[in-house]
Amino acid sequence: MAKGYTRVTVQDILDHADVGRSTFYSHYNSKDDLLVESGSDHLRAMIAKASAGPGDPAAADDDPLLPALLIFRLAGANRQLYQSLIGGRGSAKVVSIAKGMLTEVFTDHLRRAQPATDAIELEPTVAFLVNGLMGLLIWWLDTRPDLAPEEVYRRFVHLATCGVLT
Repeated sequence: MAKGYTRVTVQDILDHADVGRSTFYSHYNSKDDLLVESGSDHLRAMIAKASAGPGDPAAADDDPLLPALLIFRLAGANRQLYQSLIGGRGSAKVVSIAKGMLTEVFTDHLRRAQPATDAIELEPTVAFLVNGLMGLLIWWLDTRPDLAPEEVYRRFVHLATCGVLT
C-alpha cells in the first residue's frame, strides 16, 4: 500500500495475492468491491467474536456502538494503514467506501441489538453514527495519535449519546 489506494491497480492485487484475473472477477467487480466485502466481513467477524467472548465488558453484543469500538481498536493497531487509506494522506473514495461498509455493518448490528427500532429511525441514526465515527476517526489518526482507542471510543460514545452541550 506504499503507493496509496488510488494508485493500486487490480493487477497489483493479483500479483501480490498470486491470483488469476478470472478468479478475481468471479468474486469481485473491482478493487473497491474487494475492499468493501473484505472490510465488512472482517468487522462482522470481530463483532461476532467480541459478542461471543466474555472478559471484555466494553464489547457487549447489545452495545449499539460496538462497531465503533472495534473500528477504533483496529485503526489503533494498524495506524499507518488507516492513515494511508482515510487519513490526511488518504483517499476521498476510500472514505466513501468505508462509510458504505460501516453503514451496512451498523445497520445489521443495530437491527440485532435493538430490534424494536423502526426503519424510519434506523436510517438517520446510522447516517449520524457513521459520519460521526468517520470524522472522529480521521481527526484521531491525523492529530492525536497519543490517545488510546478506548479513549477515542469514550469520546465517541459521549458525543453520540449526550451530545455536545453536556
